[in-house]
This record gives sequence, C-alpha cells and structure tokens, in this order.
Amino acid sequence: MYEIFGGLAVMPEGIRKDISLVVEKDRIIDIGPAEEMRKRYKFSDSIGSKDSIVCPAFVDTHMHSFQIATRGLTSDKSLLDWLKRYIWRWEGSMSKEQAKACAELAYLEMLKSGVTTFVDYTSVRHTDEAFKAAKAFGMRGNIGKTLMDRASPPELQESPDKALRDTESLIRKWHGEENDRLRYNITPRFGITCTDGLLEGCKELMGKYDVLFTTHASESSFEVDEDRKNYGESSIRHFEKLGLLGKKTLLAHCVWLDDSELKLLAKTKTRVAHCPGSNMMLASGAAQTGRMLKEGVAVGLGSDMGAYYNLSMFDQMRLSVMLQKVTKLNPLALDHRNAFNMATKGGADALGIESGTLEKGKKADIVLLDARNIAFSPENDIIAQIVYCAGPGAVQSVVCDGKPLIMDGKVLVANEEKILERAKGLLAFSA
Repeated sequence: MYEIFGGLAVMPEGIRKDISLVVEKDRIIDIGPAEEMRKRYKFSDSIGSKDSIVCPAFVDTHMHSFQIATRGLTSDKSLLDWLKRYIWRWEGSMSKEQAKACAELAYLEMLKSGVTTFVDYTSVRHTDEAFKAAKAFGMRGNIGKTLMDRASPPELQESPDKALRDTESLIRKWHGEENDRLRYNITPRFGITCTDGLLEGCKELMGKYDVLFTTHASESSFEVDEDRKNYGESSIRHFEKLGLLGKKTLLAHCVWLDDSELKLLAKTKTRVAHCPGSNMMLASGAAQTGRMLKEGVAVGLGSDMGAYYNLSMFDQMRLSVMLQKVTKLNPLALDHRNAFNMATKGGADALGIESGTLEKGKKADIVLLDARNIAFSPENDIIAQIVYCAGPGAVQSVVCDGKPLIMDGKVLVANEEKILERAKGLLAFSA
C-alpha cells in the first residue's frame, strides 16, 4: 500500500487541494485529504509532492503504432492517397523487427505523454510484437490485427478464413492477460476493404469471446460514397443490419453522420473514437462531437498516429475544442471540461475499463503533472490550463494498474536511448 499525493488533484467534483490517493495492488482503495489519509493508513512509499497535479491518466482510443515509421512523410495528402502511397506500402513490407521497433517507439511516446491506455490497430502481420511491447511497458493495451479481404494490396489481403483463424488464435493467446491489462480487439480496417463474410465472422468471434469490435466508419465523404456503392447504404446502417452496433463496438471517426445515424449510435450504445487531429490533417471534416455527447454517446479521443504526427492527448484535447468552435462558429460549442473528460473518463467508458476518474475503487491509472511547469503559471483554471497550455513536458510521473512506469520524468520500464537508436536504424522509409 502506498500514497500518491498532490498539492492539487483533478477530482470528479473539481479541483481539490492536498489530496492523497491510497493505492493497493491495482486499485485506488481510498482518497481524501492527505492529513486524514496519513493518519488512517501506513504507507510503504509516497509518490508526488506539493508541486504535483494528480489526474486520471489519459486514454488514446485510436492509434496505429506500426504507422509511426511514416511520420513526417504523409502531410498534404487525401485519405486514400495517404493509405495507398504510404501506409499500405509500409505495412506490406514491414518486418517483425521493424514492427517491434514501431510498437516500442509509439508506446514510449504515449507513456511520456501521460497515456496509459490505448487502442492499437496494428497490421495484418506481427501483432504479437505489439502485445509483447505493451506487456513489457506495463501499459493497458487494447490491440488488434487489422483485417482486409478485398480492395487492398495483395500482400495485405487475406482470405476470411485465415484472417479469422489468426484473430481467434491471438484472442486465445492474449485477451485478459496481465490482470486483464491486455485485451484483444477485433479490428477490420473499414467497410471498403472487408466483405460481409469477414464482418459476419468478426461478429461470431465477438459473441464467442466477449471482445471489443473496432473499425473506421464514415471518416471521409469519399468513404461514405464508396460504402453506398458497396452496400446501397452507409456503413453505419449496414453495420446495424449485420448486428455489429452496440456497447462492445468502438467506431473511429464518425465524421459524416446524418441525424438518424447519430441517434442510432446513441440508441445502440455504440462508442466513438474522435480523432480531431487526423480529421483536420486529411481534411475529412468535423465530427458532431457536441451532439454525440448530448445524445449520451460515449466518446473518447484518439491520436490516430499515422494520419496525425504525434501521440499527445494534450494536442487532441485542444484540437477537439477548437475544431468545434470554428466549424460551428460558436465559442460555446464545446469546452475544455468536455475535452478533458473525453481524454480520460470518456475513453475509459468507451473501452469498458474501470478508470478515467480519481475515485475509490477505480483502477490506479494516474498521471502526475508538474505544477512548476510554465503552463501552470499563474494557476487559474487548472483543467483549462491542462487542455490549452500544457504538453508532454509537464508529465512528472505515470502509474498504470497500480505500478509506477515513470517517476520524476524517468522511464522505469524501458531503455529510452536504445529504443530511439533502434528506431533510427530500422524505421527508414521513403515514398
């Protein structure tokens, strides 16, 4: 049993001062004023100080670790041009060693940004390497092999039988491992590249193993047009007919929804991963995030590494608010509290994980920010300053599942220098 202490803590009811969290094993077993907690419990150790801001750790609900190799190469491209010229070429040629280097580099960057939980779409091959990296890093990995059986490069296409057989093998090997810290997601890329036979097989595995289904949906107007050619309707409507919507489904993007589709997601309790950075980079459009939240849809934020350039939830929080303000021409369209909630509780709710807030009984997934960072000077509205002013440089310590992964800026679970050296040596890629 140990203490996590902060001069400030971001609680569900607001900012509180001089708060201690009592952590035993993987849970917050109590929380309250530090003086009271220290009288009640005998701590073996203490993390944090008067200069710490204690927050729930961040959740990245949509990213592609294997695409980090293309960082800096994919600007000023449309969605399909970006996929065909860069992403699919890289994924089609990537070796096992390169996949490992990608996963380690991406997870290191997330960890240093205060992210402990993530959803990773890997590729057709080498998904084991991502699970191994998440296991070693102590992070909460929700990971899946990408599935494609049509309209994609031959080296990335698989028959439905092989794709589903490999998926089931990975589920049996990894789902629920490490105290349920590692989970498998069934991950067809998107409707354009997946036949109904493949999607129906995914539904069977969802029911058999009670795993999350996640895919891209209605990201761009071109994708929506292609879906209507393929299905005679939108992917959202088609997924409903296939029985794929519901609380175990996480749809990435959902930019091009009509009112009835938005209400359908709310009715079926389907979750959404909102990726404002990549939607802006690829000029895909602006999701109706404010409407989704008002309708009761669980919405998390995603960095969408590959289409966006970094894995910082600080960026995505800022962009989620500003994108709504400018597209709605309304400064009140979304506020910083909504953004912080999507990056923490919203993401945890979308994944069905007992974290995302600092409350008794929740998983001990916690980030401590340094109140001495320039972003917090002067101290006014701490949540607004986290969203609009802070960045990964403010991250002081990170705890996941009750275990410290970063302490006072030092990564405890990986050799940062070696990871960076390996990435430089293995991840050279040219268009």
